[in-house]
Amino acid sequence: MRVEAHGLRADTPIGWEVRITRHLPREPEDVSKPVLHAGTFPLPEGRGDFGSRAVEVMGPSDVFVSLLEYGDEAVNSALFSPGTLPRRIDPDRFGTNRLQRWIPNQAGYQDFFTENGRAFCLYVVIGSYGNREELARRADQLLATIKITSAYPPGIL
Repeated sequence: MRVEAHGLRADTPIGWEVRITRHLPREPEDVSKPVLHAGTFPLPEGRGDFGSRAVEVMGPSDVFVSLLEYGDEAVNSALFSPGTLPRRIDPDRFGTNRLQRWIPNQAGYQDFFTENGRAFCLYVVIGSYGNREELARRADQLLATIKITSAYPPGIL
């Protein structure tokens, strides 16, 4: 099934759930940016940008992906260098110390990049560090389907 919104698209592999949302701006001058969440398990409502409320319910064979867009000020900055969304993650780049919040056996991966004039953080959590080879390949299946289109004209996003 294809999920598409806000200039992001994913062709959902079997066994994955994908949602693309935007938060309501907190201040009138704020611009709301999209976030893509995907998981090999049912995604709970009220998830945080980096998967709080979701990673706590993951099993050891599960994968969670967050693709979070940042503002125009981040585009092509030192942290968000020009590049593209990684399509394959080296399993050895997952670490138990790369999580937003440590959960036993889980491991995380994070990358920052600018693609098509848009700055993103890719954050991936796997349910078992010991099974990172297989779980990295599961993440790769989803990442291969994601498309990021060019930035929107001002006021459209």
